[in-house]
Amino acid sequence: MNFVSTLHCEGRIGTYTPTFMDLADHFRTIAANWWRILLIAAIVGGGVYGWSRHQPNTYVAAYLVNVAPEVDKGIGIDPNTLAIRVANETFTLQSQAVAVQAVKTGKLRINADELRSRLEVVTVSFAGNILIKTSAHSTTEALAEADAYAKALQQSSIDTAQSEVDALIQQIKDSITAYTAYAKQPAVKGTPAEQEIKNRIEEQTKAQFTLEHPFSVSLGVIRLKGTATLDNNGEPVAPSPIRDGVLALLIAFVVASEGFVLVHAFSDRVSKATDVEAITELTGLPVLALVPRGRGPEVVEAFRTLRTNLMFLEGSGRPRTIAVLSPNPAAGKSFCAMHLAESAVAVDAQVVLVDADLRRPVLHLRLRTDREPGLSDALRGMPLAQTLHRVDGHSNLQLMPSGSPVADTVAALGGREFRQVLDSLDTAELVIVDTPPGAGYADALAVAAQCDAALLVLDSETTRKRTTKQFIEALDRTGASIIGVVLNGATVNKRDTYER
Repeated sequence: MNFVSTLHCEGRIGTYTPTFMDLADHFRTIAANWWRILLIAAIVGGGVYGWSRHQPNTYVAAYLVNVAPEVDKGIGIDPNTLAIRVANETFTLQSQAVAVQAVKTGKLRINADELRSRLEVVTVSFAGNILIKTSAHSTTEALAEADAYAKALQQSSIDTAQSEVDALIQQIKDSITAYTAYAKQPAVKGTPAEQEIKNRIEEQTKAQFTLEHPFSVSLGVIRLKGTATLDNNGEPVAPSPIRDGVLALLIAFVVASEGFVLVHAFSDRVSKATDVEAITELTGLPVLALVPRGRGPEVVEAFRTLRTNLMFLEGSGRPRTIAVLSPNPAAGKSFCAMHLAESAVAVDAQVVLVDADLRRPVLHLRLRTDREPGLSDALRGMPLAQTLHRVDGHSNLQLMPSGSPVADTVAALGGREFRQVLDSLDTAELVIVDTPPGAGYADALAVAAQCDAALLVLDSETTRKRTTKQFIEALDRTGASIIGVVLNGATVNKRDTYER
């Protein structure tokens, strides 16, 4: 072998370890898929906009209540006590019992659970205020619900205050009865204790009179301030199609972007664009050419780049025999072998293209020559001159097709005869050998081991990372010298009108 050993001896053991995606890769992935992300975001945003436009209008009504009516009557109240009262009334307001009472009070046509779901409470503890908000699909319903809730809360407050007053009155009555019975005892009559008991009975009677006055109940009852009013100047607060659509578009854009990043991070696909660093990191090999799909001028330029890179490889010398390999079918291996040969011929190099794919040969079909005689016949001892076919339009290019079918292709290509055939093509400056897919067959390993160098062809759509790494490891075990990678189906920038 006369190809540089330095590239092979550097080692690629550490290059197979997966690494986390850095920030540059993150944004590079987003940029590579920007139109897909934008399309997804536009579809989601448009769908949400259309859905929002067909939703019924929602109106919000509010009712302000005050839990400290004694303040308006000139009676002071401790701030902590006021905050506790606000919290208690808020808890009561959100209870199922008040919702049931509100439905009855306002004669509403919804059940208590649905009414509770429409309730929103805003508290101002230092002022003792609670703002009751309800939403509905019409202004009339919203106003009726807010009014019913406020009145139900007030009624609950009245009932609570009245029950507390009744309990205190009953306690006073029991106390008066006890004092009266004590005063009638013979041992008490005519003593100073009798007068003291009478004074206490009188105090208790006054307290009972005070509690039975309506003013005492009103001190603990919340006060309704005004009437229910509509928020947003009576305009519906929802839906908002433009806001919803824009928000959905932004969220979908972010989610889709991160989704593509995750797919790229965990995907087994080699590359979707010109991610040269990722391919080098995966394979531990330099990327010698990025070949776009099609047959335009960009493809021709890519193979010129590959030819130039092969001509100026550093090391002990340029390889004369190059095996073109790929880990999987449909990676464009034969396509690359044929176009590399045509590009080399363009600089007046004597080139022989060998079809070592003895299982499913295609080069003779693409170059319009006969399949037989060919490589398999040369391996059986046929003179080389009879197995080489001229290619129309290329005077310096000869094709050695696969030849007649062979039963054991690995044995045929792995034997000493194959190396002798390659050595016998000494008049050619460059021998390019096409091979079958490497992941499924050992033929490619046998060919690569007997060539000066191996060129790895990966496809951005069909090649997978795991298969590629396994194939490279297998090539390393055979001692093949892998000089670099050709990425087929890459996305490259066109030269536009520069040359014109």
